[in-house]
Amino acid sequence: MDGAARDIFVISDLHIGDGGARDNFDSGKKTPQLRAFLDHVGSEGGELFVLGDFFELWQMNLSLLLVKRRALLDQLAALRLVYVPGNHDIDLAHFIDTDFLHHPFFACMRAPFVRELGGRRFRFCHGHETDPFNAGDDPGFGRMLSIFAGVFEDQNGSPLLTSGESVEDVLEQFGDSMLTIWKRSLATVHRSQGETKEVRPTSELTPAQNPDRLGEHVVGVRAELDKGEYDVTVLGHTHKPGRIGDWYFNSGSWTGPRNSFLRISPDGHVRYLEWKDGRAIEREMPVVLPEAGPGRAPAAPKNPVTAAFSAARTLFPKPTRPERSRWVLIAQGVLALSVGAGVLTISVGQGSSAGWRLLVSAFAAYALLDGALSLLGASREPTVRRLLSLVRGVASLLLGLVVLRRGHMVEVFVILVGIWAFISGALRVAASVVLKGMVESRWLFAVGAGSMLASLVLLSLPASAVLLKFALAGYLCYYGGGELLAGIFGQRVPRTASFRPAA
Repeated sequence: MDGAARDIFVISDLHIGDGGARDNFDSGKKTPQLRAFLDHVGSEGGELFVLGDFFELWQMNLSLLLVKRRALLDQLAALRLVYVPGNHDIDLAHFIDTDFLHHPFFACMRAPFVRELGGRRFRFCHGHETDPFNAGDDPGFGRMLSIFAGVFEDQNGSPLLTSGESVEDVLEQFGDSMLTIWKRSLATVHRSQGETKEVRPTSELTPAQNPDRLGEHVVGVRAELDKGEYDVTVLGHTHKPGRIGDWYFNSGSWTGPRNSFLRISPDGHVRYLEWKDGRAIEREMPVVLPEAGPGRAPAAPKNPVTAAFSAARTLFPKPTRPERSRWVLIAQGVLALSVGAGVLTISVGQGSSAGWRLLVSAFAAYALLDGALSLLGASREPTVRRLLSLVRGVASLLLGLVVLRRGHMVEVFVILVGIWAFISGALRVAASVVLKGMVESRWLFAVGAGSMLASLVLLSLPASAVLLKFALAGYLCYYGGGELLAGIFGQRVPRTASFRPAA
């Protein structure tokens, strides 16, 4: 009967997305498992409490996500459901008790609430409410980190790296290290000025992003409970399921290898289960932190520089099968950047003919080396790609030779460089079309289009050695940086992600 007491099923932190490259939930093929779990809840006649971060709105377009997940929302709305938004779906919180969202799922949204079970008052919330750095509606460093992670996940083709680690976890390590270095530098400055300021960069992340913050999160939860308005807290937020004593119960997350949930009987008994292979399996309730000390001792500080380098190596691993064209792009990029930076050091002011000859010779040497690298990269390539590299290589070699013979006049040099920049850019654009569908092609298109625009700028410049020096340096640095990025990201094909086995 509707009035009968029912078991409560508690889930949180699914971080459901729109099914794209950034969707951690969908990359683990979790949707069929979730829908089977919802069928199980319905067959058991239970209530379902979704305690926040159900949607991943830090990285997703809200309207696209909801349209893509319409079938799931319909299934959820058919259950006895309560949905409490968390910090990753906080954008929905202000719709509670309004008629802006007409799907029946959103009629089930509620703010954190208390229900009496077995003579004790249980408070159901997401958990960010007692986290001082995530309690508000405004984006913090954690949210900005997720945005950067989303961009990298798009390029990577998956939210997981080949190492099995998530992009966001590795970026968190890198960002945390950079933030630590920055704030320690600021603290040094403040100390030199006689000021004292606390440096805690990791407190700007969520406990899920930085597990070292778990202790202070629990302290916040305990402080709220000690006000006496309720006896037990049931929440998520940290992605770490389990209990502390008989007053803290965490439902965990569905974004990793386990699909954890809690089942609470009408008498207030809390059980921990996992949904696996189409059925609910009861497990021993993990202990989140020892009851004696909710705030654990801080971990030994890590060297931020070492941590940053480690994260960078994980994000950009050495290729297992390096391709010659990729390394040629990297070499050409480094060469252009080096020459561009070197050009800035050459004095070509009025009366400095030696400086102008040095600048011309430097560019001619660059063109010859760049052409040689293009010819080297042309070997062992597919026909069309080899042809493009051969044409570019020959054009660069010819340019270098002509510049050495005729390029000492400013007017002639500008025309030669401008024509070469246009031809080289057009060939890069053509290569990006040939390589369509690869990450490398996007960078090559940007390099080529920029080079063609730069050629028009160079050809329109007045005959001024000083002005040409800075224009040439800027062009070479842009061109080299683009080639370097094309080489780094080149040949990266989207891969199917898989979760690491549980420890």
